[in-house]
Parts: sequence; structure tokens; C-alpha cells
Amino acid sequence: MPKAGVSVQKSKWLLGLVVATAVGSLAACGSAEEEPKAQETSASAKQEAGSDASGQGQDQSGKPNTDGIPKVVAEVNGEKITKDDFVPLYETQYQQMQMQSQQSGQQVDEKQLKTQTAENLVSTELLSQEAEKRDIKVSDKDVDKGLEESAKSSQMSKKDFLAAMKKQGMDEKKVHAELKTQLAIEGLIKDEYGEFKASGEDIGQAYQQAKTQQEQMAQQSGQQAQEVPSLEEMRPQLEEQVKSQKSTEATQKFAKKLRKQGDVTINL
Repeated sequence: MPKAGVSVQKSKWLLGLVVATAVGSLAACGSAEEEPKAQETSASAKQEAGSDASGQGQDQSGKPNTDGIPKVVAEVNGEKITKDDFVPLYETQYQQMQMQSQQSGQQVDEKQLKTQTAENLVSTELLSQEAEKRDIKVSDKDVDKGLEESAKSSQMSKKDFLAAMKKQGMDEKKVHAELKTQLAIEGLIKDEYGEFKASGEDIGQAYQQAKTQQEQMAQQSGQQAQEVPSLEEMRPQLEEQVKSQKSTEATQKFAKKLRKQGDVTINL
């Protein structure tokens, strides 16, 4: 089975993978403190008063109430996903949804968000277990390269990137561990599906989509749409975008397959 050539993809759907989502958030805002990031908060601080009798609501810090979360949130083929694994990711996703709800006026569906968070952690564990079963290797050199790429895509130096992660409760050792998991899963997907390619048609569709999005954003803001660069200028970026999207879709598909084959119990 092929084992070589892992690289950092931005699998944003896989919210259990800290660095993947963190990089996307950092790249979008340019600062680690402007937007909460998945599973980067320190593990489970105790919640203060302010929730209702059903265990929902939030405390004075704006975090959701997590008193009712069981110590073992889920079991995946005998491996436990604990409350300490769950809470940081759930809190961060809750904060992101709160920001969105302030714009949309719709309240956060905490029950649905808890289920979604648990499912994402289950998918991550299933994929990680399969990567280990197939003996997918990730070297320290792979991790260092991934870290450099993560910092670069966030428009930060490696030092600043690690400092930003530390402020969110992740020291350098934790960042390396999460990156290693991410890269192992990417190696697994490559092992299962091979290299992803972007056809001319794929790139053309992505270009038209980018133009349409630009026009829609301009309409919403009431400003004149900025001129989109030519397809040839954007080709390298669009090619990576298409391949990343195909990788993400394949990861989702494979996680669902593993879920059907696995022994999974969620205790929420």
C-alpha cells in the first residue's frame, strides 16, 4: 500500500481535527483571537451558574452549560471519547454558532450541536484507528513541513502560529500530535482513493462559482463587484481548491463506511 506523500489538506468538515479547522479560521481572519477555532480551547473548564433547569443556556463567560455531559461521551470500537475530549470542541463550535445567530437572529440548537460534535469526534476516531491499522506512517519531518504550511497559510510565522495556538490552550506538543493525526488520516484517504486530480472542467466550474460568489457578495453589501482575476491567473489556486474538495468528500464517504462497519455508541 502506498504510504508516501502526505500533505496538509484543509478538511474543515472534520471538526475533531484541531489544526485543520484552526488553519482555516486563522487564514480567514488573520488573527488567532478574532474567531474561535475548533477544539483549541483548554480542556473543560467548569461552568459557572446561569443555565436553566434543563442544562441548556450559557454561563457568564458566554460558554454553554456542559454539566449534563457524561464522562464518556462515546465509545468507538472499544476506545472512549471522554467529556474532556468533547467539551473544548463543543464550546468552540457553540461560540461560532452564537456569532452566526447574532447575525441571523436564530438561536443555537444545542441538542443538535452536541450530536454533531459527537459525530465529528467519532468520525475522527474511526479514521484514526483505520490509519493505524493500515500502518500509515507520518514522520517528524512530515509534521514539521505541515506546521510550516499551516503557519504560511495563516499568514503567520511558525513562531507566531505556535504562540497563537498556545493562547487557545494548545502547546507545541499538542499541535504536533494533532497535526500527526491529521496527516495520518490524509495518508489513509490517499491510500484508499489514490491521488485526486482536477480536470479542466472542474477548474472552469470552480472559476464560475468564484465569480458568482463575488457578485453575490457585492449585491449584499451594496458595493460594486471587484474584478475577478482571469482563469489562468487563478488556475493554481482553483486546482488546489478542487483537489481539496474532492479529498474532503472522499473523507466523508469513507468515514460513513467505517461507521457502518464499526461498533459505535454515543451516550448523549
